[in-house]
Amino acid sequence: MGRRSINTTKSGKFMNPTDQARKEARKRELKKNKKQRMMVRAHVLKMKDPIQIIQDMEELDELELNPETCSHLGEKVIKDKRKKLKETLDRVLKLYQKEDPDRYADYKRAEMDYDKKRQQHAKYYESIRETQQVDVDSIPLPDIAAMPSMIPLPKDIPLPGSKPQSILKKTSAYE
Repeated sequence: MGRRSINTTKSGKFMNPTDQARKEARKRELKKNKKQRMMVRAHVLKMKDPIQIIQDMEELDELELNPETCSHLGEKVIKDKRKKLKETLDRVLKLYQKEDPDRYADYKRAEMDYDKKRQQHAKYYESIRETQQVDVDSIPLPDIAAMPSMIPLPKDIPLPGSKPQSILKKTSAYE
């Protein structure tokens, strides 16, 4: 796309000088507004706390990955909220990467810790869900009645309920 001359219209006709001046003023105003919007966005991002964003994401994880309770929000709603928070966190971290590398390193470490915790939490949740789907009656168990005779037990190991013989005392003939 090439740049069009200011003194012609889209169809190629020459413009009135007043319209040319209006067009140039509009172009300058849009450029100024763009700079203002960028400054406002940067200021809004500076006001957001990355630690608070990570805590909000942890709360969403607790809603989604808690096996005891069923969340009142839908799975899609939670994923959309997490996606928005993650995008916001990425933008904030990008800003800190440019302006304050030390704080960026701390926040990046906190984000990586959150990701590790989330993976562990998700793994635990999946294991709980899988165990809830297993039918207990379908698990084969050994026959308990035939069990003691099949396993040879040494004679010197005391069985539960019997009194173990002391090593330090000699047994008397009167007992």
